[in-house]
Amino acid sequence: MQSVLELCIRMDARAEKLYEGLAEATTDADLRETFEHLAKDEAEHNAWWTGLLEAWRQGLLPDIINDTGALTDRLEGLHAELESIDADHLSALSQDEVLALAARIEFFMIDPVFGELIDLTEPARAEARHAAYQAHLQHLIDAIGRHYELGSLAGLLATILSRTWRDNLRLAVYATHDMLTGLYNRRALYTHLPQWAAWSARYGHPLTVLLIDVDLFKAVNDEYGHAVGDDALAAIARALRRSVRASDMVARYGGDEFAVIAPETDAGEYVKLCARIGDTVRGLEIRNPDGRHIPLSVSIGGAVAHDPAGSLPRSTDRLLACADQSLYEAKRGGRDRAAEPVLLQTG
Repeated sequence: MQSVLELCIRMDARAEKLYEGLAEATTDADLRETFEHLAKDEAEHNAWWTGLLEAWRQGLLPDIINDTGALTDRLEGLHAELESIDADHLSALSQDEVLALAARIEFFMIDPVFGELIDLTEPARAEARHAAYQAHLQHLIDAIGRHYELGSLAGLLATILSRTWRDNLRLAVYATHDMLTGLYNRRALYTHLPQWAAWSARYGHPLTVLLIDVDLFKAVNDEYGHAVGDDALAAIARALRRSVRASDMVARYGGDEFAVIAPETDAGEYVKLCARIGDTVRGLEIRNPDGRHIPLSVSIGGAVAHDPAGSLPRSTDRLLACADQSLYEAKRGGRDRAAEPVLLQTG
């Protein structure tokens, strides 16, 4: 994990230096402002990666990368391409060549690997990170639109750059998200949970896993149709995101079942979290095609792991099985409620 974050820092530092060089080399005031703006953006990106590295060193960020070697090789290749750009002769470039070079820099920085890294390292803020990078990229594309000559390389690259960014972002989203609800998918859950369990065991911090089942959801589909059922699932997903903290991760676990990973959440906080979720879902205004209100509720079960620092991590299967056991008790107790969590503690 450390090598991955350090490479991201080095790449953004290189991009920042190149944009500073382009700002100094150009005689056009508008382009100078554009490159200064892009350099400032890269400095902010660098500060974000640096903050993640510091968090990892303090044990506040789990090792979420499963195949560090392959990812490091990929990033090393991208970094080498950035380093191959000659920064000593920027003043000799024409305006079109300067713009084409800036577009080239961004081609390296929009690799899908960065989109997935953002999604995995900081799920709660991923949308804001992607939006910030979209604004960064649009700043360059707008500048190219103002200055490129008809049929120039810079104009062609701007079109390709914009389309590639959208395609790459879509690929990253497909890899980690459920398309109906916009939540993280089962793959992302199984990527994050082992790492959070390892973090919890290493530092002795509590970790809570929730499983949430929509009550009698089959009846909603049967009576009102799957389109209404899909609307209900999407609304419940939004309710879950409103109910959890920014540091928590919400995923669609399967059909009408959801999961929440809640670091730093003990048994007492589990009760409060479940209450927020239950109240928010009950308050949803979902209506059938005739305009009648469809009441919705959820049953919630959970597992809370809180072992001494240095313990062996709880397995993903064990955490989910215990949460499922608790969920069964909630359903058996009448649904529309949260059961007591299964407590996993040693010592």
